Amino acid sequence: MNPPDQRSTSPDASIESIQEALNHLLNEIAPTLSKKSESMAAEPRSRIHHCIKLIKSEASLAASLIADCAPQGRPMLAQAQQTLKNLESLQLLAQASMKESSG
Repeated sequence: MNPPDQRSTSPDASIESIQEALNHLLNEIAPTLSKKSESMAAEPRSRIHHCIKLIKSEASLAASLIADCAPQGRPMLAQAQQTLKNLESLQLLAQASMKESSG
């Protein structure tokens, strides 16, 4: 059995490493929204909040398309809802991690 990977890092993550991780996860969850909010990379919690507003706007557009009987509305809404769920989870982790690192 191999020992666990032991890197020379401290057990407590730095604020910078947390911010980097949050930005990385945001890019994995929603690459298009991540690209649209690159200028906010120094403030990942604000960036995530901004992306949530953008995806809610997309969901609203999808709902309008569904109301107009447009075929692309349903898959668009499903994708927006899944992305929103993931972003809200990331936002929760961001809040918790920043509390941990500052206190």
